[in-house]
Amino acid sequence: MHDVMHWLQINASVLAVLVTVAVAVLLVCCLTCSNCSCREKDDLFHHHEM
Repeated sequence: MHDVMHWLQINASVLAVLVTVAVAVLLVCCLTCSNCSCREKDDLFHHHEM
């Protein structure tokens, strides 16, 4: 357990960069899905106009 904590302390910046990149990729994927003009979109992404 001590070795794991020591490894996390040493590589904290690397882990932070990896998490940031993963969140950015997830956001880009979600935004491209919600802006898609395809007819077969999910109801979740439909913006019904009144």
